[in-house]
Amino acid sequence: MKILELCAGYGGLGMAVAPLIGGRIAYVAETAPGPSAVLAVRHPDAPNLGDIREIDWAQLVGEVEVITAGFPCQDISIAGNRVGIRGTRSGVWVNVLDAIRVIRPRVAFLENVSNLRTRGLEVVLADLAEIGYSARWVCVRATAASSPHLRDRWFCIATPEDADREPGQ
Repeated sequence: MKILELCAGYGGLGMAVAPLIGGRIAYVAETAPGPSAVLAVRHPDAPNLGDIREIDWAQLVGEVEVITAGFPCQDISIAGNRVGIRGTRSGVWVNVLDAIRVIRPRVAFLENVSNLRTRGLEVVLADLAEIGYSARWVCVRATAASSPHLRDRWFCIATPEDADREPGQ
């Protein structure tokens, strides 16, 4: 299965998802120079589409079956400004949602800080439902995945309610 990794960072979410589903990273979207350089080495055949606020998602309809997105947490995190999902950085959620709406992947894997539960979860779930996706989510302590820090992470799997729907419809 071809994966589109949005807000890719250094590619951790895609690295976790790909072997679980037997997929491969086909496209990435990242603007930061350091992470982009790492992604280019890890996935030399995966074009970096750049800024998700400027991508024409229609060009990827039928090209990918899975979307991953660890969208920015700065406005949601307890360490950030705490303005929530509509903040300048975390607000790119609407662009992630637009990608899901247009591309209609078989599954979307999302990740953020656990504080999303009080600073935007209802928005994320309502937005997904509005475009016909069901979502299941859980918070997991990073140490459960052998990470050396105590932060909790929010993970979500979203699937289309109408699995028979053609991509792009």
